[in-house]
Amino acid sequence: MKAEGRPATTQARGRKRRDALLAAARALLAERESDKITLVDVAERAGIPKSSAYHFYADILELYNELVAILDTELQAVIAQPITPVTGWEQVVGEVIDRAAAYFEAHPAAQQLMLSSQTPPAVKRSSRRADIETSHLIEQHIDTHFVMPDIPDRSRIFFHAVEAADLMFGLSLFQHGMLLDSMVEEAKKMACAYLGLYLPRFLRRRDDTPAAGVVVPAA
Repeated sequence: MKAEGRPATTQARGRKRRDALLAAARALLAERESDKITLVDVAERAGIPKSSAYHFYADILELYNELVAILDTELQAVIAQPITPVTGWEQVVGEVIDRAAAYFEAHPAAQQLMLSSQTPPAVKRSSRRADIETSHLIEQHIDTHFVMPDIPDRSRIFFHAVEAADLMFGLSLFQHGMLLDSMVEEAKKMACAYLGLYLPRFLRRRDDTPAAGVVVPAA
């Protein structure tokens, strides 16, 4: 029985050390730019031997890839929360962007790995793929409240809107070192202006949609 318990104990210890390395990387990313941090730095901050750190990650880039996946999942959980009440689809987009801005303000590591110009290309590509899921969440939020028109390749359009907002977030960090409220508003304008090329300004609310079988009199 004792021998059978060893793998589970070893696995738990390994998970604990891995979590400690990820937590240490988060802390360091609040203090330094991502390209100024090494895996040795992370191991020292976590209080873990260098050899153990290299057992889990080949290099800092591999750790960043795991961390950015966690950060993207956290952000998406924030965005996925219900949005109500709403008066129009632009309000939905604005609420999502406000939520994203609040998340980035509270998580400097997310700013570094998802928005910064110093982000390693491989990590940025990983986060861009996660943006596809984020764009689906926005699309679903709008679709929950409004009847959207049948637009070819609609998911691609929403993805581009997310990238437009990300661009303004990134410019704010590059130019000002922080997310300015004015730049968050610019992000809303850019995303809504782009989506407005495909979505009518006013969409019919789903709660105004007739039930199946109900005939709507002609206007």
